[in-house]
Amino acid sequence: MKVVRAVLAFLTLAGCATMEDSKSKEPPPSRLTVYRESSSRDSLFPMLIFVDGRPVAQLQPDEEHSFRLSPGDHRLQYELGLYHCSEKVLLESGKGYVYRLAQGCVIALVDPP
Repeated sequence: MKVVRAVLAFLTLAGCATMEDSKSKEPPPSRLTVYRESSSRDSLFPMLIFVDGRPVAQLQPDEEHSFRLSPGDHRLQYELGLYHCSEKVLLESGKGYVYRLAQGCVIALVDPP
């Protein structure tokens, strides 16, 4: 009887450990790169970049910034002078995305994956 209990206890614990391991695995992050296009009209002012309402970068013309995000829906925004622009973006696990940002509320995906 003790042997049966020991075997059952072992199987139960082994099953729990397997379940925890599978839950703790997260999908690989996505890589998001934002690129600020040059413009003679707004080159003196920094472009403030936000993701999901949080500031993540400040870009000058012809600069880019890359970072990793969890897969899923995100809100990509920028502020430049009077422009307050926003775009919903969907990032898939393990993929890379490049967005071109320009005056006039341009938030354009470059070469979709």
